[in-house]
Amino acid sequence: MKYLGYALILILGLALQTVATPSLLLFGFRAELVLLLALLFALMQGPLEGAIFGFFGGLMLDLLVGRFVGLRACTIMLSSVGIGLVTNRLYKENFLVRFLAISAGTLVGQIIYLLGTAAFGRTVLWSLTTWRTIFGTSFVNGLLSLVLFRPFVAFNKRLIYWDELFKRTG
Repeated sequence: MKYLGYALILILGLALQTVATPSLLLFGFRAELVLLLALLFALMQGPLEGAIFGFFGGLMLDLLVGRFVGLRACTIMLSSVGIGLVTNRLYKENFLVRFLAISAGTLVGQIIYLLGTAAFGRTVLWSLTTWRTIFGTSFVNGLLSLVLFRPFVAFNKRLIYWDELFKRTG
């Protein structure tokens, strides 16, 4: 039951990222919603669950977009594992910890993705505009994490409750 809920969140995030957010800008930057959801999941559940969520989210995004299939999946998975490991011992309810963790995870994820595209032969210009976009998107994801964390935790608790209820009742 809870996996169905996680899949619905992932599909909703994927739909919002590919359809709705190209026109929705915050401070002139677009949010990476699938990466944000995977990092929030890793922050809540830990590195293993975050890696699984991130891999499937990235793979769905790769299959939808159709470029470098598997690269985004590995990128989001690695970012989620890193954030899950780093924040294992930190107090996740702190706004600053959440903001910095999600911003750092987004930053690392985007850099790994650009390095991967360069490894596959795409020309990547490491100009000031590229760095401004990377840092801006990281900042936007950090801000969105402050807003989305509590509803995501509440939804996760509700999914776990319903999952346990269905397991016990058969």
